[in-house]
Amino acid sequence: MGKIDKEKEQISWIKFWIGVGVASIMGLISYFVNNYDKVNEIILVITIFAVVMVAIFVVLLNNIGLKKIKDLEKL
Repeated sequence: MGKIDKEKEQISWIKFWIGVGVASIMGLISYFVNNYDKVNEIILVITIFAVVMVAIFVVLLNNIGLKKIKDLEKL
């Protein structure tokens, strides 16, 4: 497998994990909206914290993916 193919495969994996992260954020926000009045405040704080952490994860992966795409242009 050539270097370009390896880079493309890595970019595909990054796109996959970005999709998983976005789906997780949507699920956590949905949980928060549907259960904010039913559950303990600690659980809601943990949910908000999880949304923030996953959002940071998605932003970092996006930056890595964009860098790999720029590097792919050089090959």
